[in-house]
Amino acid sequence: MAPFTRESDMPPMVSLSICIPTRNRQGYCIETMRAIAGSGERDFEVIVADNSDDPAPLRQAFDSFSDHRFRLVAPQGRVLSMVDNWERLIPETAGHWISVIGDDDYIDPAVGGLIRRFEGLRPDVEAIGWGRMNFHWPDNRPVPTLASVPTGAGCWASDRVDLQDRLFRWSEGRSRPSCGFGIYHGAVRRTLMERIRQTYGGRYFEHPVVDYDSNCKVVAEARSLLYCERPFSVLGECAASNSASALSLERLKVLVETFKTESASDLIRANPDFPFTLFEAGASLCVSIAATTVWFCRKYGIDLTGFEANFARAAMDECRYSPSLEAYEAKVANIRAGFAAWDGGRWADLFEPAPFNAPKTVNALSGVMEDMIHLREDRLRVTTPGEFYRYAEHAIMPVGHVVAGTRSFVT
Repeated sequence: MAPFTRESDMPPMVSLSICIPTRNRQGYCIETMRAIAGSGERDFEVIVADNSDDPAPLRQAFDSFSDHRFRLVAPQGRVLSMVDNWERLIPETAGHWISVIGDDDYIDPAVGGLIRRFEGLRPDVEAIGWGRMNFHWPDNRPVPTLASVPTGAGCWASDRVDLQDRLFRWSEGRSRPSCGFGIYHGAVRRTLMERIRQTYGGRYFEHPVVDYDSNCKVVAEARSLLYCERPFSVLGECAASNSASALSLERLKVLVETFKTESASDLIRANPDFPFTLFEAGASLCVSIAATTVWFCRKYGIDLTGFEANFARAAMDECRYSPSLEAYEAKVANIRAGFAAWDGGRWADLFEPAPFNAPKTVNALSGVMEDMIHLREDRLRVTTPGEFYRYAEHAIMPVGHVVAGTRSFVT
């Protein structure tokens, strides 16, 4: 299962390469591989880049795994930063299209049918996005949690100018800019990935917040972007995932220290254009995403008009959803310090978060709200993202209908 070293060693081109970078989460990764292997699709490959301290578990798993669609890229003898582990994946792929998921996630290889349909409709399409389900692994439920399933199935061509306004200038003023396009839980045409490498410093990925690094470059460069509301992947959240910090302040502290230790880049350590710390107890995903988009826009000369006020609104939105008073106070103090140092405090008055308001009930009810099904996870009889995807498929548009164009395509 060693990586191919010569072009002649490469397998025939396939439609889709699914990449899974992993570090010290071998059990989750093996479950993800098993779930994907259950697909009857043939026109895809899975490349796993192991960056773990102990290479034995995944090596043993692959030794007993006879599926030719899967290949292992072994550890390099030293710990790679996350961005470097992602970087080494792309040259190993043989697909016309490339997607990256986390080792605790799931993707349905049937998304290849959606890709082929979109290529037929728009031969110039270079980036494809789709809806994502959300699922907490059983070990990541310190409070009651909800899984979520988008119910839509419409497809449309996205306006790149609007996407850039949302991603670069945070025009929505929400804690996460809604982008939907990038290599993480999306598909990017290989030719676009090569153009990105040639345009942006000879690398596919530069910033340690790798998923948003990709979002920025895809939205800046893609000529045509198509989106399907129907979910084809699951964002899994295990206890060791970055997103687990949203549920536990203690977990956030551990993740921050790990991120600081394992990031080989100084890009996020000292950013005078955006002096918000990522390494304190009040660090937030909102700040880390904004630090990435600001870095990208400053480096590559993209207009940021309006970003400051929009980010203040986004930061206040982030504070609203703090899980506890302690987490709220730490986050507000961290963000307030950043505003005080930013442009000499020019934007500090814009950050006025509402007082902490403890929720009366926490994820107590299942139901449908705003085209999303929410399900109490303590009532579910599934334990992995792959199992949850198959369970949730009973409530959404069948893949075959979407791929056949049963739902209209909106330009």
